Amino acid sequence: MNCNAIQPAVITATLAAGSSASPYYAQVNISQRLCYKTCKDVAPVFNPQFSFVSLESVGTNQYVLTVNVQGIISYVPCGGGCCTKTQPINQNFTIPIYSTTALTGVNVAAGSVVNSVAASACQNCSRMFVSETPLTITTTTAA
Repeated sequence: MNCNAIQPAVITATLAAGSSASPYYAQVNISQRLCYKTCKDVAPVFNPQFSFVSLESVGTNQYVLTVNVQGIISYVPCGGGCCTKTQPINQNFTIPIYSTTALTGVNVAAGSVVNSVAASACQNCSRMFVSETPLTITTTTAA
């Protein structure tokens, strides 16, 4: 893998069942291929920051919320070594929202982050980093 051309993370946001009005609850899954293999028993450190980018009306009662996530994944490569490796994430993703009233503002708050390394059975090392973060999305409407 060419670490000078890091592939974008795969980010999936899933609204919680029954989350149909503000505050909305979503689970954000971030999957990123690391430049170097890391031990699955030692989760990388990643404390993502989420921020509101934009809110667009895309149809009757339908909106698309764009959120930015950024942070640095820090991990120790398999096979030891004295150097911690880092890999940045800074990209936008979208969340669809349905609202019967016009939305005028959004606040995004992150919950506790869970980080892990996904590895095949019987494998101690992997390049696949996964992070899960719950988001609370509070919207404001026109008065």
